[in-house]
Amino acid sequence: MLSLVAVVGPTAVGKSALALHLATEFGGEIVNADSRQFYRGLDIGTAKPSAEDLAAVPHHLIDCLDPSESMTLAGFLDLALGAIKGISARGRLPILVGGTGQYVWALVEGWDVPRVEPDQALRLELEGVAEAEGHQALETRLRALNPDAADRIDSRNVRRMIRAIEVTMAPSAAPEREREDVSSGLNALLIGLTARREFIYERVDRRIDEMIANGWLSEVRGLMASGDFAAWPSSSSIGYRELISHLQYVRNLDEAIALTKKSTRRLVRHQYGWFKLTDERIKWHDVEDEPVAEISTLVRDWMAAVEQ
Repeated sequence: MLSLVAVVGPTAVGKSALALHLATEFGGEIVNADSRQFYRGLDIGTAKPSAEDLAAVPHHLIDCLDPSESMTLAGFLDLALGAIKGISARGRLPILVGGTGQYVWALVEGWDVPRVEPDQALRLELEGVAEAEGHQALETRLRALNPDAADRIDSRNVRRMIRAIEVTMAPSAAPEREREDVSSGLNALLIGLTARREFIYERVDRRIDEMIANGWLSEVRGLMASGDFAAWPSSSSIGYRELISHLQYVRNLDEAIALTKKSTRRLVRHQYGWFKLTDERIKWHDVEDEPVAEISTLVRDWMAAVEQ
């Protein structure tokens, strides 16, 4: 059975730093489960690991897509499982890290995911519906087709709503299969990082200010100059869409930054919907308690039990 450690929790709580520490201490390699760090060129705004961190510890599923490409859930599972098998075969510890709950749980729980190719004509039609009638129209359509999917997807996430409709309407995919839990043969230690909501929000605001100071706007300007970035899937990432609106003279920079902070705080709340503090499968630790030593002991004991 494949074993791995998964570090989960909301954005800006310190997941990447902990994963790097654990990888260094226990001879691990990191598998990314942050849906925005897949994209080449989206570096500053996705808080991608630094060049030094990437050199210090092997990372997988970083910079594996062009900004114009899309990552399906099935594609992620194939890449992540391939990476985990390779890491394990080398006698090293796979460490999954990221805040994209759908990807984490699909891997850990072994979801049976329909492999439905994108239907560009349908996507264009649905994008037109969303633009003309609002995201509520997509929710109404999805609810009529697949109520379970409508219940679990934030209707404001237009891309996910469109994908769910696309999957449901595909002749080869039964809707009920999209989130069927099956055995994946994974033995996962789930470590959750959390803190007071106000503490996380302060970290979010500070990190966004640092990103702006480090050239985030120039990064977005360069992406727009390299192609039709505003129309690519990656441009919907929080912060990128707001900075695009600034560069397109829709709002001033202060407004774009304020909206980015607001959207990121909303993301934090959404991530707690995926990673619930009441979920007994997750070993939660408050970062304000400086729990690194305690977590290291937890991982060491878990590894010893796995080896028995």
